[in-house]
Amino acid sequence: MYLQTFGLREPPFGDAPDPRFACLFPREREVLAHVEYEVGADQSSVTLVTGERGIGKTLLCMLIEADAPNHGVRAVRQGAGDYALETTAWLRALYAGFGLPLPLSADANTQDHLVDGLAAGLGRLTHHVSHRFLWILDDAHELSDDDLSIAMRLLVACEKAGAPFHIVLAGEPSLRERLAGADAPPLAARIRSRLPLAPLNAEESERYVRHRLHVAGTTQMPFSRLGLRSLRDDGKGNPRRLNTLAHRALERASERGEKSIGERALGFVVREALPQHARYWLRRFRRPIIAVSVMIAILFVGGVATWFLTGHSPSRPKNLVTVSPEQALAKFHDALPAPDVGRLRVWGELLARWQVTSKETSVGNAINCDATIFPGFACVSGRGSLDQLRRFDRPLVLELDDANAKQQVLLVGAGTDAVRLYLGGKYVDLTREAFQHVWNGRFYAVFRVDPAMPAKLSRGDSGNGLAWILARLPANPNANATTPTTFDSSVEARVLAVQQRFGIAADGVVGPETMFALSSLEAEGPHLARGVP
Repeated sequence: MYLQTFGLREPPFGDAPDPRFACLFPREREVLAHVEYEVGADQSSVTLVTGERGIGKTLLCMLIEADAPNHGVRAVRQGAGDYALETTAWLRALYAGFGLPLPLSADANTQDHLVDGLAAGLGRLTHHVSHRFLWILDDAHELSDDDLSIAMRLLVACEKAGAPFHIVLAGEPSLRERLAGADAPPLAARIRSRLPLAPLNAEESERYVRHRLHVAGTTQMPFSRLGLRSLRDDGKGNPRRLNTLAHRALERASERGEKSIGERALGFVVREALPQHARYWLRRFRRPIIAVSVMIAILFVGGVATWFLTGHSPSRPKNLVTVSPEQALAKFHDALPAPDVGRLRVWGELLARWQVTSKETSVGNAINCDATIFPGFACVSGRGSLDQLRRFDRPLVLELDDANAKQQVLLVGAGTDAVRLYLGGKYVDLTREAFQHVWNGRFYAVFRVDPAMPAKLSRGDSGNGLAWILARLPANPNANATTPTTFDSSVEARVLAVQQRFGIAADGVVGPETMFALSSLEAEGPHLARGVP
């Protein structure tokens, strides 16, 4: 490290924002004063702070959070790491942040209940002790429209509960554009102030560097006059960029035993540390780079050709039907990956076939096969035969027997004599007889369903979910019949017919397995591969 070389107590140009090194200029002071004024009012408000990456938004959010208690304001700051959580976990974190007890009931852990409960709790706090509340959403450009709608619902609910609630949105310029268009989320209409953060000018950039060095305890200026000017110009007024260049310049000077960093040294650092200067390395090492690129291209083409010609590609499954059952099972076992790896790949492939994105759910969450993975996407597990699963005509996760550590594979095709399986990296065709020796009969299936669908529907029920069921049940033979408004005997008879068709327990009740059967009647969504013998 360069601390001893330049007489520093600590690194002055760290990557993480640190309030101790805050160097406030008029624009930052204006934002802090404005937010202080807004949260001091009794009416709820939304403030938008935008600026390019590295301009200092996170540091401002930290300063706002630290100053809030001095004005009787309870503040909670959240960032991109919080948004990556499930929505309910993200909302529950707000309870802890504002000092409210978490709801214990499972029924109270839906989005609507959590929003209403949070607003009610803040309203009670305001009634007993005069408090105002501030929610700071850093990295707000990472928020989806659904996340912004939750913020809007919470703002409205707090207003109804009589709790002054303020929101600060801090994000990149793309957020400002997103909240300014005609199709902007409803929260955009509640924004009272839009505060852009401009880059530092030349004088401010030099003051910024000197300030951080002073806080770190330097007794000497490591940059020459021309070196500081070069750092200022190449930093382009962006604090993060200034930090990156200054930190690397100090490291380089220490490695070379230099006490002063000049303009020439900064030129080397800029070409080394900033991505847009890759052209420098291409020019300097053109011949070695070309040679390595050619070798990589040859290896890549050879690897792809080998992959396809050996039958490992998805389009050419490895055929284990033509060998003896013993040889087929031996090769099948050799092709299986480690159980944990295989499970992740298999479920990842299943979600990909349903076009489920990482924003909707994670593979780890889907593996649990909760009744509702996310609103509108359900999971069901059970036991059945290959003939029954073939009638569903959907890709399903199948669990192997205890001797195979309950590994999981994906059924992607089924014929009269063979099945096609995805093992988590390889596709294989295996005879049904051979596969029956390693499969324990357990299957897991995912499907899309009306988000308002209850856990089950039976005779006498009405309301949410009935329309979804009626739209998928085979047509009523009585063409003149009117559409039922309740789950009556005619609906029950049609449900029984579907259950008998798919080999489900015929009880006339629409539960998870019957919902899956009904959803499999839709043309949309993935189906089993054709052409499997």
